[in-house]
Amino acid sequence: MKHLNHTGLIFLLLFAGGATNTTWSQVEAIVKGKVTNEKGTPVKNAAIKVGSRDARTNDNGFFVVKNTEFPAQLTVNHPLYPEYLDMILLPEKWKDTIRVSVVLLGKETQIEEVTVSAEQIFWVYPRKQANVLDFLVQPDDGILLCCSDENRYFMRSLNTKGEKTNEIPIRNHPKKLYRDCMETIHLIYSDSIYETAVVNNSMGIFQPLALSGIYNLLKSCVYKDDKNLVKYNYSNEDQRIEYLAINIQSKRSKTLYVGEDRTEYRQMGEYEYEHYMADEKMFHSQDSDELKKTRKIWSNKQFYELIVINPVYIPLFELNDSLFIFDHVNDSAVVFTKDGMRVRSFPIFYQYFDGWKKELITNLEKTKIFARYDSEGITTLREINPTNGKIQRTIQLEKHVFPEHLQIHGDFIYYIYKDYLDQSMHYIFKQHLE
Repeated sequence: MKHLNHTGLIFLLLFAGGATNTTWSQVEAIVKGKVTNEKGTPVKNAAIKVGSRDARTNDNGFFVVKNTEFPAQLTVNHPLYPEYLDMILLPEKWKDTIRVSVVLLGKETQIEEVTVSAEQIFWVYPRKQANVLDFLVQPDDGILLCCSDENRYFMRSLNTKGEKTNEIPIRNHPKKLYRDCMETIHLIYSDSIYETAVVNNSMGIFQPLALSGIYNLLKSCVYKDDKNLVKYNYSNEDQRIEYLAINIQSKRSKTLYVGEDRTEYRQMGEYEYEHYMADEKMFHSQDSDELKKTRKIWSNKQFYELIVINPVYIPLFELNDSLFIFDHVNDSAVVFTKDGMRVRSFPIFYQYFDGWKKELITNLEKTKIFARYDSEGITTLREINPTNGKIQRTIQLEKHVFPEHLQIHGDFIYYIYKDYLDQSMHYIFKQHLE
């Protein structure tokens, strides 16, 4: 395990801190399409959905839908074929008619949709008296977890069979386990943060540090190797994110990428200006009507600060030998070398599929990336092709609703499930990817 203590990483982050068009369109267009199977035979009576508009194919497999919002999700359903999903984009040279062609693959040859059975889902830690609070999958296929057992709290390590190999008592009520960009694992509480270490058959926890500021510093580091460190800074009401690449030896930094949602930031500015009020005004109001007005403005201001401000989601991930930035504001992914050289970019539209949780998940090996979608508690993962941004595989977690803390390693998806009969108990399960 690579190891860097709090002081070293935080020093780098503190130094780094001092270093110095969305395509969604409202238009009206006609979508005309034809649905066939892999043999070219028209598929009749297939259910078509384009955005919020519905239609069905005729005897010749044709359908027509009028839609006003693009990109629009195209869904095709037929009882003899797996569900077909795609995105319809508005052409660069806008036309009032968009033509699409859909080919449905038979169930015997379909590889896009993976349906799981109960035999493919496994109980990772089968101890009903142990409540799992959080866990991290380890590169050696083991599991590190924090749990409570009869009102005591522990950090435990499990082997590949789910058997306990080590444990150490910890303070009550930890919030989560966190793995930083140096692969160091931390135990997070509401007021403090503990660095941990697992070496061979021993487990240790270092002295705590105050959580304030340190956790955000650790999270801001998204990549580090022997030469470079990449961190991010938010600004403009969290509607602008800037990635900085810092050379560790020379201490020089450069801007790797800037992503921002100017429209959202402008709207937030207008909302804030409309509801601006000096804090002392509410406490000095004498008239009852004026007091009601100022209280309403104060309530709107709190709503703005706690609810309206939603950080722009433009994450960076290490995948294979490159760094990928997924700019969901501008519908594009940008690829860099680990030295910070821009290589290429490609369009992305998976974020417009229904139920997207605004979350991307990479596997522990950093070779695959998935987008998460939820519908009525059922979670679906769609694997994104890192060469072109298209969906290449779909996997459903069918056995449990509302799974939490999804992690992917090897051939499995790991997650925490909360027992609906006993909300105080959480368990770890895993499911085959294939």
